[in-house]
Parts: sequence; C-alpha cells; structure tokens
Amino acid sequence: MKVENLRISYDDLLVVDDISFEVFKGEVISLLGPSGCGKTSIIKAILGLVDFKGVIERNGEGIGYMPQKDILFDWMDALDNASLPLILKGEKKEKARDVAREMFKEFGLEGFEDKKPYQLSGGMRQRLSFIRAILSGRDILLLDEPFGAVDAYTRRHLQLWLSRNLEKLGSTIIMVTHNIEEAIFLSDRIFILSDKPAKVIEEVTVPLKRPRCLDTFGNPVFSRLEKEVMEVIFS
Repeated sequence: MKVENLRISYDDLLVVDDISFEVFKGEVISLLGPSGCGKTSIIKAILGLVDFKGVIERNGEGIGYMPQKDILFDWMDALDNASLPLILKGEKKEKARDVAREMFKEFGLEGFEDKKPYQLSGGMRQRLSFIRAILSGRDILLLDEPFGAVDAYTRRHLQLWLSRNLEKLGSTIIMVTHNIEEAIFLSDRIFILSDKPAKVIEEVTVPLKRPRCLDTFGNPVFSRLEKEVMEVIFS
C-alpha cells in the first residue's frame, strides 16, 4: 500500500501536511507522534472516511480496522461481536463462535462470552475489539492505539501475543501509537510525526529479529533505538 503527498484539512485547519510512505506486504509500521497531531486522520483517510488531497493506493487489499474507541454492538453478546467478521465472510455461526471462543481463552475473557459489551470494563472491551480486528483476517490491519485503554500488564501481554503471531496472521499492519517502547517492539519501521500539521520528521528502521520476546526490551539495540527516537521527538 502506498500513500503519496497526503494532505488533510478540516475547514481551514490543516492537520496533515504532505505525508508519503509505502508499506510492504507483511510489514508492521508505526505512526508515532504526540496526541492530536493527525495520526488518526491518516488512518481515516486510508479508510476513505475523510476527504483528502494526494494519492492512496490500496491495490485491492481488504482492510480491517480497530479504532481507538471500540465500535461494539450492545445488542449482541461478546462472543457474537468477536465472531462477526468470520460470519460476514461466510463461516457458519457455530464454527465462527468456536474460533472466537478460543481467542477468549487467550485474552483472559473466558467466562464473559455471553455478556453484553456494556457489561464489560473498558479494558475488556478493548481486548474484545482487538480479537474482532484479528479475526477479520484482512490483508491490511489498521490499529489505532490498540492497547491504549488497557492496564500495563494486559498491554504487555497483547504486545507479546501480536509479536508471536505476526507471521501466522500474515497481515500488513499500520499502527498508530504515542508509546515509543511499543512502537519499537512491534514495528519494522517507525514514522515519527511532528505536531499538527503532521509531517514525517524521521523514518526509523528497527533491525530486531522476529519474533520478539521479553528479552527484546533488554537488548542494547532496543535501548539505542529508544534513545534515538526520543532525541528526534524532543529535539
């Protein structure tokens, strides 16, 4: 997928100014920058949800999306919410629910399958939304602050799960985050954005082997990259 000379304005307010990048099959990139700089607007432009100038080439690839705030259906139970992408792709309901049920065990939601989303905590809703995005099985996954609403323990668990399963998923991932450590741990490349209007001020390649694990956080290369990214952001 390719983005060229992307500009986004809301009325007279320019929020994204001439951003270009290309994402290769199976790659994970992060859009890293301060809150409110325009990262979510870039995701919305890729989805076709906002007007923009420039070119976005999706090459016919299917896109899955996990927004910052979950879009769960309160009239459906948690298991039906999670299995919905599989059902929409033609899977039989019971088989789809069985697949989703296994994911519930993986993410600490076992026992909450029949609960409605409004009966779940914010962190549980976030995990449910993540499961649904993963089960969409799309060529490209757009993750907008996917772990921002969960506690530190759960956030690390989800980061480790995603790192372990990237090859199995086979999706190209564009992730929005303002967490430097998360961006380095999960990404192949990081695009550091300026404050509004967003511009790419640095592209950082992450030369760490996959799959990454807890030991990765103590790797000297990880520490060097963290320092490098912080120097760019705070210069």
